Amino acid sequence: MLKSRWSKFAVLYFGAVAVSLSQLKVVPVMKQLATETGMPVSDISWLMSIFTISGIFLAIPGATLLTKFGAKQLAVVLMGCLALGNVMGALTSNFTLLLISRAVEGVAFSMIIMVGIVLINYWFPEEKAGTPIGAFGIFSAVGSLIGMNVTLPIVEQLGLKSVWWILAGIALLAVVLFQLLLDGPPKESAAARKAGNVSLMEALRNGRTWLLALAQGCMAFVLFTFITIYPQLFTDFYGLSTESANFYASLFGLFGIPFGVMAGYLVDRTGKPELLTFVSYILLTLSCITTTFLNSGWYVVQLFVLSGSVGLVSCIIMIMASRFVKRKALIGYSVSFINMIYYIGIVVGAPLVLKIIEKSGWQAGMNLLSIAAGIGTVSIFVLLLMRQPERASQKLMEGEK
Repeated sequence: MLKSRWSKFAVLYFGAVAVSLSQLKVVPVMKQLATETGMPVSDISWLMSIFTISGIFLAIPGATLLTKFGAKQLAVVLMGCLALGNVMGALTSNFTLLLISRAVEGVAFSMIIMVGIVLINYWFPEEKAGTPIGAFGIFSAVGSLIGMNVTLPIVEQLGLKSVWWILAGIALLAVVLFQLLLDGPPKESAAARKAGNVSLMEALRNGRTWLLALAQGCMAFVLFTFITIYPQLFTDFYGLSTESANFYASLFGLFGIPFGVMAGYLVDRTGKPELLTFVSYILLTLSCITTTFLNSGWYVVQLFVLSGSVGLVSCIIMIMASRFVKRKALIGYSVSFINMIYYIGIVVGAPLVLKIIEKSGWQAGMNLLSIAAGIGTVSIFVLLLMRQPERASQKLMEGEK
């Protein structure tokens, strides 16, 4: 078992990036999959959606499994599901069976954030956990950056299902590494869970959890809608070529990576996560409002600001989710509830906005995104107001001492 906190974090990160690679491997080869399965590309897109839909239904049960089996063992099981799903997918070209295999892979995606945050909070003291949580929060962007560049060349050289076999091997390696090198908080007995009253209902009695969930859901609504519509926005609205549109759209994930890492550092240095999130959300809202009013190359500035602000918001909210609980045993339930709202935002966002754009134009679609961002801003402002009396009380107590 590893002694260094950061070495353990690196092993955890390896597994999380494997989940992201598995999730996104479908995107670069959708046309090849359509040919292989005999299905239209529009149906192949369900192989992506099933990941998020799984998260909606499994987020809350995942927290129960966490308290029952412990974070480390649940992490091992998640990597096992990832390996199994990839093997199942590699062995079939039947669309229905592929869909089932993707649902099995999606089990890992639905719980990896929750498990990762619990493990990080176990390994690192609270005052030093912000940086690793922030870095962990960008595993999806790192996986996207790698996957979008290597998946298609691998398929062209080794065949369509080679990526499934490679990721199955990586997931199996993660199973071994997790089991041998990681440690985590011990699982609780049924009697201890009952005595400690570790439950979803207790977690949901914390008003801050609801505000964070609302803010994270609004962020996901905006983020994944832009991920989906950016290429179309650049071609249809700004009049760029398809090649230029794809290039600029690819920068969205790249820009978000340093901001995700910086989020944890800023929280640890300033101790003001609510204020940082509020300022980031203001920038996020302004980015949505100005999308259709920009000229020439200013849309790149909009892309940069939006990417940076969502990177900060998503990571800092996860940091706050682990710090605002009354006791650490509730972290799993709090994070899982926030993640459930996050997954709902992903599922609802792009289809709804695209439908509005189709019927009423780009401005109407951007108006809806601006409203969603505004709701998230208000929720963080309320959270900020809730924290002010507590900080004043803390300072008073310190002064009396």
